[in-house]
Amino acid sequence: MMLVEVVDRKGERTAFTAEPGQRLLHAGLMKGIGLPHECGTGTCGNCKASVVTGMVSNLWPQAPGTKVCRRSGEVLLCQTAATSPLQVKLSSAFLAPCQPPCATRSGRLTLKRMLTPDVGLFDVSLNESPIKYQPGQFVLLSIPGVEGPRAYSMISHEPNEARLSLLIRRSQDGMFTSRIFEGECDEDVEVFGPLGRATFTTSEQRPFIAVAGGSGIAGMMAIIRHALADGHFDGYPSHLFFGLRHPDASYLLDELSEFVERSSGKLQVTVAFSDALSAESVTSRYPALGFSFGPVHEVARDYVRGVVKASDVQKPLFFVGGPPPMVDATMRALITECKISPTEIRYDRFG
Repeated sequence: MMLVEVVDRKGERTAFTAEPGQRLLHAGLMKGIGLPHECGTGTCGNCKASVVTGMVSNLWPQAPGTKVCRRSGEVLLCQTAATSPLQVKLSSAFLAPCQPPCATRSGRLTLKRMLTPDVGLFDVSLNESPIKYQPGQFVLLSIPGVEGPRAYSMISHEPNEARLSLLIRRSQDGMFTSRIFEGECDEDVEVFGPLGRATFTTSEQRPFIAVAGGSGIAGMMAIIRHALADGHFDGYPSHLFFGLRHPDASYLLDELSEFVERSSGKLQVTVAFSDALSAESVTSRYPALGFSFGPVHEVARDYVRGVVKASDVQKPLFFVGGPPPMVDATMRALITECKISPTEIRYDRFG
């Protein structure tokens, strides 16, 4: 075990121990330390820190997030392990500890069904106790022989089950998805989590507007299922905007249509196709859904401008999920064009 002493930007200090080869971010989060992070996979760079004293090993030198490490000694905590006792200085302040606390589990990843040639529903059967998590959170999956973990959101909210249901999109150049999309997936996996702060509970008693692009719909589905189970929409009508490229590549429309019907129309769902001008093949099949054309962030922006800002009803929370460019565009539209306070927007960006 190695002692890791940490000081943040404000001068606050704490310490934790890490196993040899263990990612510093994981070790700290499991000890209840609020280390700054977002994706946990080496993509975003938000867990940057400087090694003051001690020795470390870099677990993924080519991680995209390393572009923020410009000075000698700067590392990503999610891609760094201690090889001696350490002193580390954070680039930002400590966050609130993850809730529920993070843990590591082992399990078996299997393919449940394909939704399109590139999108599938997968289940992780856990070998031990369930992972407690909030609607909207995600976990990191690692499989033997593939460098580093990958982040995926739970598509349902079943925290008492020793099973996780995930929506996974194939990445053309991704070693992880190339492996699990080959034939019948049946892989040993390590699961770390839960992570993510784009969460919701019905006790907040507020309507929400969710904007999702592609597989970013997963966490939104968990939030909606949680809301339906508690009858939330009866008192707090809400709206989901779901961005897809083309009607021929659409998925989850059956489930979304069912959500609208179960809510008696109190949940509205608008599907926005960015690469199509008509959607006759799906509009007649799903009369409960609304359809629009153009980038989903623009469709949602126009709705917020025209309806929400002019409304006297309770102001909604906002959820945003999807590929980083889509998340960035949506955040800009909501904050700069619609004048929504950033404190009212919850998002996780881990593409």
